[in-house]
Amino acid sequence: MEGMTVPHDPSSQQPSQSQSDARQARPSAPQQPQAPQRFVSGAIDLGTVKQQAVQRERHAQQAAEAGVSVDYVARSADVTPESFEQDLVVRSTQVPVILLVGSARSEASAELKNFFARLVEIPDVPQEQLKWVFRYIDADAVPEMAQALGVRGVPTVLALVAGRPATSFQGAQPQEQVEQWLESVIQAVDGKLPGLPADSGAAAEEQDSRLAEAASLIEQGQTQEAIAAYDAILADPNTDPELAATARAARANAILAERAGDPAAGEQALEQVEADPGNVDAAAAAAELLALSGEKAQGFEILVNAMRHTAGEEKDRAKQQLLQLFDLYDAADPEVIAARTNMASALF
Repeated sequence: MEGMTVPHDPSSQQPSQSQSDARQARPSAPQQPQAPQRFVSGAIDLGTVKQQAVQRERHAQQAAEAGVSVDYVARSADVTPESFEQDLVVRSTQVPVILLVGSARSEASAELKNFFARLVEIPDVPQEQLKWVFRYIDADAVPEMAQALGVRGVPTVLALVAGRPATSFQGAQPQEQVEQWLESVIQAVDGKLPGLPADSGAAAEEQDSRLAEAASLIEQGQTQEAIAAYDAILADPNTDPELAATARAARANAILAERAGDPAAGEQALEQVEADPGNVDAAAAAAELLALSGEKAQGFEILVNAMRHTAGEEKDRAKQQLLQLFDLYDAADPEVIAARTNMASALF
């Protein structure tokens, strides 16, 4: 369509003449003292800024992999001089950034802004599955940024990829053709950019809701349904270690609470074990009561002690009870590891 360029490969696409001019220092307009140094003379070296920004992004990614929360990324936002680097340069190394340079005085700018802002919010997918984000620059409010990008008329729409303009169009265009242009940008970069990081805040909110739902089931007496909910959390490959530990402990408590029945029976079992350490049934009931009370190490030791005071089938039964109790917890749990060592010693 008129004035619109469809990219074949943004990694090799040459910017338009107006964007190439942005890389040359041309003090055609008076300098504005309040503008950051990188915008002075109406020029900006996106390549240099990209190198600095990518280095910081790499450190941030390493921090995220180490368990530090990753910030939420807005699907649609206005760009300021302070956010320019993060919103345009860094973000475009993850997904294409569709940038509209417009003006409140331009009806076509307002229509395009509303169109892109609405379009980017449509996909009901997690942040890490987004294919693009939308950013807006008000050429009247921050003319130095429009100049830095070589924009000479509004509205102008640029697709930024890997820190550089890949393609653009100027002026009002039919929405159907704009959608086709956007789709061509997405297809051209498919598999070439890493994508956005997961929003840890949203993930935490979702994970917390799953735990709350399981706890609600327990309160309603639906223990088996709650256990199934905890199993689903543990089976989810995206569940973080901290949540998995919480879910595993809650699952264990749900199972033990269902087995425990009358608390008085558990107290009686403790007394029986004290009088007769080799009473396997009493040892199993007492161990589960202690584990439910948060004293699983003591519960493990009661069953290990039962093994030491028994032989043959009774010793094997005590061992099986202990293994079943182990199964409720993480195999890497230090208390489980210590108890397994003690169990091995008690076998001989």
